[in-house]
Amino acid sequence: MSGYLRKMVRNKMRSKHSVFKRTVREHEDLLEDIETLFVTAARTTGLVDDAACHDAIEALLTGRAPRSPIAALLVDKLCRRRKMRADASENAWQDALRVVAASIRNHSARLPGQVDYLLFIGFFIP
Repeated sequence: MSGYLRKMVRNKMRSKHSVFKRTVREHEDLLEDIETLFVTAARTTGLVDDAACHDAIEALLTGRAPRSPIAALLVDKLCRRRKMRADASENAWQDALRVVAASIRNHSARLPGQVDYLLFIGFFIP
């Protein structure tokens, strides 16, 4: 890889990392809203898994339809939560969704029925 390409890749990685750090620092409340929604849905229905959470976020970010009915339910809940959080900019909301999606990818293989991510964040949410 040439020096120029290496520099471009490094800068892109840095910008993703800085978005993550900025979102965690400045919009912790948005992250908590999204994660609380997922944990509450998992606890009340028993049907929500890591894959459904990730699919719901991907559907919102890409505009495609969710792959499962559970993910569709989560999309609906996230849309309602977004309307309640009109104080947050659309960019901040989307960055928060991206950070949560990255966290799901870091803590789970997103296999059907897998709840590693939900168990992880469940420790922090009463």
